[in-house]
Amino acid sequence: MKKRGSILIQVFIVLVALAGSIYVAVAPANSLMNWYNIDDAFYYYKVAQNAIAGHGFTFDGINLTNGFHPLWMVVCLGVFWLSKINLILPLRVLVIVSGLFNAGTALILYKLLRRFIHPYAALLGALIWALTPAIYGTTTVHGMEAAVSAFFMVLLIYLAASFLDDEGQGQRKIRQLTLMGLVGAFTILSRLDNVFIVAFVGLFVIFRIKKISSALIYDWAALALAVVASWILRLGLTDAVQNMYSIYPMIGIAFVVFPIVYYFFGMYEGFNQKSIWSRILLQVGAGIVNLILMYGIASVIHRFGILKMLSRSVIVLFVLISFIFILCLRLLQQKNNSTTSLKPFPKFFNWIKNVWKNVLLEGIAYAIPIGVIVGIYCLSNKLIFGTFTPVSGQIKTWWNTLPNTVYSHTNTIISILGLSPNGNYGPWALITSKVNDLSGLLLRIVNVPDTLNAFIFILLTILLLFLIAAILKAQENRLGKLFFQIMAPAVLFGCLSQIAYYTTVGYTATRSWYWVSEMLVAILLVSVILDGVFTWIEKAGTKTGWISILIVLGSIGLLLFYHQRYISSTVPMKVAPGKEEAYLGEVHQVESLTPKGSIIGMTGGGMVAYFIQDRTVVNLDGLINSAEYFHALKSGTATQFLDAIPLNFVYGNEYVVGVSDPYSEILKDRVREIGMIRGYENFTLYQYVIDK
Repeated sequence: MKKRGSILIQVFIVLVALAGSIYVAVAPANSLMNWYNIDDAFYYYKVAQNAIAGHGFTFDGINLTNGFHPLWMVVCLGVFWLSKINLILPLRVLVIVSGLFNAGTALILYKLLRRFIHPYAALLGALIWALTPAIYGTTTVHGMEAAVSAFFMVLLIYLAASFLDDEGQGQRKIRQLTLMGLVGAFTILSRLDNVFIVAFVGLFVIFRIKKISSALIYDWAALALAVVASWILRLGLTDAVQNMYSIYPMIGIAFVVFPIVYYFFGMYEGFNQKSIWSRILLQVGAGIVNLILMYGIASVIHRFGILKMLSRSVIVLFVLISFIFILCLRLLQQKNNSTTSLKPFPKFFNWIKNVWKNVLLEGIAYAIPIGVIVGIYCLSNKLIFGTFTPVSGQIKTWWNTLPNTVYSHTNTIISILGLSPNGNYGPWALITSKVNDLSGLLLRIVNVPDTLNAFIFILLTILLLFLIAAILKAQENRLGKLFFQIMAPAVLFGCLSQIAYYTTVGYTATRSWYWVSEMLVAILLVSVILDGVFTWIEKAGTKTGWISILIVLGSIGLLLFYHQRYISSTVPMKVAPGKEEAYLGEVHQVESLTPKGSIIGMTGGGMVAYFIQDRTVVNLDGLINSAEYFHALKSGTATQFLDAIPLNFVYGNEYVVGVSDPYSEILKDRVREIGMIRGYENFTLYQYVIDK
């Protein structure tokens, strides 16, 4: 493609990615507020407003807080200086800022894809990311940190893929790695759980991982299945779900330890040239070593509280099941003619001897910017706020220890494995929601009970995974190689680690914007598959080019149609007469029932806090409150903490305030109902009474 044509395509991507934000930015205020339909976004805005006013990083002007991701707060500090003019203006500007990040992400994604795959596939991949409502509604709408997180994540993998494709030498190589480390640090500061993505991208780059043996991938799949099966067989499905926190640590141990043992027992190179009895004996030896190592490591991490339930019988069951699975895999695999001239141990030590200096130097070059920048951030948090990391993440982990909280959801084996179709706690919901829709359709067609939905859903998911594997292995692994070239496996491993972390620590109340990296993996996969489609069409003959053009034009047309429909339905340009300030109706009612200077406690309260005048909102859930308040929640002294402020009113859902944990105990004998206020959630206003 000529340079001029490439520039025109890039301009087109930027314009269509930004067009929706320009439209929304000039919409009537009441329609604009449909864009900001997430209360959490206003946590940033109110803190930024207070910081600009000289009150420090505080939501309520009373308690310092670090319950936010720092890079997006930096953006908000610049934008919400405009709140001195009026409160709507910065919201309009932030729509444009989010749109610019979306356009920048799409542009870098196009550059990444265009470098390795078919230009038509690269164009469609970038536009699918920029325009698809399910992605756009997460990364760009809401005014959350997902916009900046996606931008730096895509920039990082672009730099990493470019480095592996054409790395420099000497000082140039070190500069490239240092730049990657700097971008990695910003990726972490945009969302702290991006640390998993940054870590695996670094590993892939430093160790030059450009492919993974299919035998190893099959082994990992077998080991993961064996872990889940062992827990279910030992405890039953219900108890296995209740003890879900132990599943991922065992999978992590197995993924690292077992392949290493298999390698040193010679089960990868030249294994199929051995007699069947030799293979079985080697695997038996590997199984015994794995049993000892698994039990030893599991016991150690159990003492540190990482493995929350240590079961000897589960470990034995797992080793037996994994032995059977791996044995079947090895017996079913075709004979591999590859041999190795060195035994595993000498080969390993030769490899260490050859690469350790480069790995050390490059690892330092990549890690130093990350360590310094993130280290300064964590240390500053400790000195200023009393805790190294945002208190919001600690609160969400603590919520899961409460017996009756509205912030958790019922887990199933499907949700534990990260396959839930629910967008908030289903990391792969972009894909699994479609699988779930298909499952429901099949159930209706064959007229069978809905109780079979979970079974059909799992079966379809397994079939989809086999189909993806088959596609990537097609054409002598050509598409699989492309998948590696665009760094998708590195991001995938980061995603799996993120899911494992959240499940293991019992993190609850996740939201759709947590799963941006999973969405990115899905789009990278779709782009590679599209490359296969366009390449196949071109190979069919010289006269088939028009088919590719029709597919591209038709796809762009559909993307623009659904994008425009989503934008116009979410943010209508016309508002019914008398409804111009309907978004302030709830705030005005609260103001009418509370005197000026009132301090109002809310389980949330972002939007109310931003717009309310001459009153202060204190966040009761703790997400945007202080480390001292979190300590008071855990120690049972939160009532005394609120008394000392003191609160004048509480405004929240009747069930949350009066029944759920932790509020029912905190507010016991402290609230007196004033009445329900009509609004988005029909909250009830209470007077906060301190009995002397």
